[in-house]
Amino acid sequence: MPRAILTHVAHADRSRTVSSVADELGVSASTLRTWERRYGLGPARREAGSRRRYQPEDVERLRAMVNHLHAGLPAAEAAKRALSDIAAHPNAGHVTASQLRSIVLSDDISRLEDALEATVASHGLVHTWSRFVEPTLKALRTTPGGDPVGAPPALMLLNAFQRVCRSVHLSRPARSFVGGDRVALITDALHETPAQVIGVALAWYGCDVRVLSSEHYGGVCADDRFREYVRAGVPAIAIVLGCGPACADTIEGLISRYGGPTIIVGTDAPDILAPHVQRVRTINACVEEALALLAPQADLQLVGRS
Repeated sequence: MPRAILTHVAHADRSRTVSSVADELGVSASTLRTWERRYGLGPARREAGSRRRYQPEDVERLRAMVNHLHAGLPAAEAAKRALSDIAAHPNAGHVTASQLRSIVLSDDISRLEDALEATVASHGLVHTWSRFVEPTLKALRTTPGGDPVGAPPALMLLNAFQRVCRSVHLSRPARSFVGGDRVALITDALHETPAQVIGVALAWYGCDVRVLSSEHYGGVCADDRFREYVRAGVPAIAIVLGCGPACADTIEGLISRYGGPTIIVGTDAPDILAPHVQRVRTINACVEEALALLAPQADLQLVGRS
């Protein structure tokens, strides 16, 4: 999938006050002012007469300064190292799955969101999920010994990634690359996050996407939700994520009642042989297949580059 640039995030005000940064780094506000005056470790962008507002990259420089001080370096040398570290690694926000896991375990939500946003801007939303977030989640969930109460690492990563998904959705282009076709995403609880990734990716191209749970809650089932959904029109495509007999029953019910094009996603999804039903292994393949059906003439290379 072409890269979805985080234009909404790029223009949002993510600046921080000096007191907020001081609290996070465990130093006093006066110390930050001293570092700015002596070593140039203040906000990189500041208008005359305005108050200090620290951007994420400013905070990273200060974090490097604090780390070098904790390692025993004198203040002047620590500042020099901090400035050279950032200059040598301007894209430090782009992380590997192993680095992402370390950030999650550090319990630093701001740094985690910064890393996810940088990775999405570099690799695109779908690849960020499949290459970085999903492997990290698997590693976190298979770690023995249990999780801390109040801040389970896997849940913290999911919540941060969901906020980034929302930012990508809000930053989608004003023009549509497809004609606003309705797409129904039907998913069980286990696959809700990859379903959101597919939905945001298709919405980026201009699809009208809705997510419907296939779980039974309060006496309401997938058939009930879909029946209500189609009152506004039958979708151009139904996409189903799930596993096991319950998922197979959901798919067969959709086919028998509506018979429209259906894409089943995942290596754990049931095998259903029926006309108009396709099975793909990955969410990337799902997005590409859905767009091939809805807009075969679309120039997908333009997405995220406008």
